Amino acid sequence: MSQIVDTLRGIDGATARVIARLDSLDFTIECVREDLESEYTDRDLEEAYQLLMANQVTGDDFKDLIGEEFQAQTLFFENIVVLVLPSARYEAAFASFDRRDPFPVIDLAEAATSEFA
Repeated sequence: MSQIVDTLRGIDGATARVIARLDSLDFTIECVREDLESEYTDRDLEEAYQLLMANQVTGDDFKDLIGEEFQAQTLFFENIVVLVLPSARYEAAFASFDRRDPFPVIDLAEAATSEFA
């Protein structure tokens, strides 16, 4: 996972906030920006994990319906961009970034999915 952390942190125009590995039963925070370390409680992180994993399964089902490969899910918030990059049905990388215009979402998705190939 450290390779994907390095890859995501190295994309110009994308300031990483949190990068995590999501597994079938647990998650591991791979990096968190220093100013955000006290922002989220363990309960917040666990709830986010549960919601993301539920969404991961439905995304995989949606991929089957469309007949296209599901490479990444991108969520745009007012000040944050989130990428969820599946590597298997119950595994993914999670990465959040500060949202700035222009935001290199395609560069991030392509770089990250090449790490899983």
